[in-house]
Amino acid sequence: MYQRKSRLQNLILLLLDCICIAVSLIAANFIRNGRLFYSDDVRMNFGVLLGAALSVFLLMNLFYDQNRNLFLRGPLHELFCIVRSNLILFAGAAVVLYFLNLLEAYSRLVFLIFLALDCPFMFLVHQLWKMSLPMLYQYFGETRRLLLAADTAYADALIQDVRNMKDYRYDLIGVVLMDQNWEAKTYQELPVVCQAGELVDFCKTASLDEVIVATDPARMQKEGKNDLVSAFLEPLAQMGITIHYRIPVLDIQSARQRVLSQFGRFYTVTYANRVAPVGPILLKRLSDLIGGFVGCLFLAVLTVFIGPLIKAESRGPIFFAQKRVGRNGRVFKMYKFRSMYEDAEERKQELMSQNEMNGLMFKMENDPRITKVGRFLRKTSLDEFPQFLNILKGDMSLVGTRPPTLDEFAHYSPYHKKRLSFRPGLTGMWQVSGRSDITDFEEIVRLDVEYIDNWSFLLDVKILLKTVLQVFTGRGAK
Repeated sequence: MYQRKSRLQNLILLLLDCICIAVSLIAANFIRNGRLFYSDDVRMNFGVLLGAALSVFLLMNLFYDQNRNLFLRGPLHELFCIVRSNLILFAGAAVVLYFLNLLEAYSRLVFLIFLALDCPFMFLVHQLWKMSLPMLYQYFGETRRLLLAADTAYADALIQDVRNMKDYRYDLIGVVLMDQNWEAKTYQELPVVCQAGELVDFCKTASLDEVIVATDPARMQKEGKNDLVSAFLEPLAQMGITIHYRIPVLDIQSARQRVLSQFGRFYTVTYANRVAPVGPILLKRLSDLIGGFVGCLFLAVLTVFIGPLIKAESRGPIFFAQKRVGRNGRVFKMYKFRSMYEDAEERKQELMSQNEMNGLMFKMENDPRITKVGRFLRKTSLDEFPQFLNILKGDMSLVGTRPPTLDEFAHYSPYHKKRLSFRPGLTGMWQVSGRSDITDFEEIVRLDVEYIDNWSFLLDVKILLKTVLQVFTGRGAK
């Protein structure tokens, strides 16, 4: 899934600027008149003054985005822009009040104090926003792992442009040089992850979100490699990887507007299985944080009662940690209450002949490795509660797809990997469609892909409600 790069971060900053204006006006009025919203002149209406100031400021940003180059501006340039916008705001608000025949009701000193307060206040907010945004992107899981597959003619410029991006969105993990077999292990201090012919195989197992493909069509045609779609692009799309394909765009000076994806000086067409606005993605992550926190509170209480029962029946830890494959190949440790004997992983191979699943999963109804306490935990789904720790960490979501084990993932086809283009979940589409009753792995993949293709926040709410109902009824749990 591709998270559309929107102007959300600038809209949040615009809201912060409006708060700065309101606070500075209130403080200026209090300093001048000794009251928050009133003065000695009965004609003075603070609501009108605040409304005029905010209206002028919002109109300024409607016609000219004051913050569009925020991350390219140094501190002095930033201060200059803030002072300029505040002076325009001052003049615009005065004009509005003049035409309302209210200008004389307001003290000029209030305006001057407002300027003296708002300029440094807004400057401080902007600098803090720049400092905090990288942490916010990282915390909300917005950083995208990016691979560059390009001819050498484009590689240097693309690497430089991605490195110069100031919105902290991309982590460039490596490069594939499409027009030559590069023997060295690095290129421009980036790892050369594979040769051109190995690109699809590398992407099958790599922790990767997006790929930029920049090749010369004339070279491809000359070398008889016209079928780039079937050779590279179609398999990558089957994996759920977002593809940015470079296209040549004429630079017409008299027509500057272009509606395309852009990486520095290069324009691309972006192909993705699903394009989602950042807003719903952030809402999903916020609900995960709230749900994860509440779930961890329940986990603390459950551990007090369940922990001694697990320890009393068999040797081993209370919690079981297993490496799983998460969003786009990221490996993480998933936690559960231990429901099996300590040697369960070693005994798995001898039980493979009794596997009840068709495909790349193992499921056995009367699994001898499961303890008596573990059987109760699985029946009631209490063994899943430690995964709220994974949700709080950002490895998992409340709703998503099932994270496979490392050995399962090693046998995935490109189509199977598509189910990992979304953050794995505590519950998901296939869990509420039969859970243990489904014995065909391909059916699980189909349901997971259906969830990804039709995802919305309301769908998550619907799945959560169905999950709660299934937990209380015990339907499908084994």
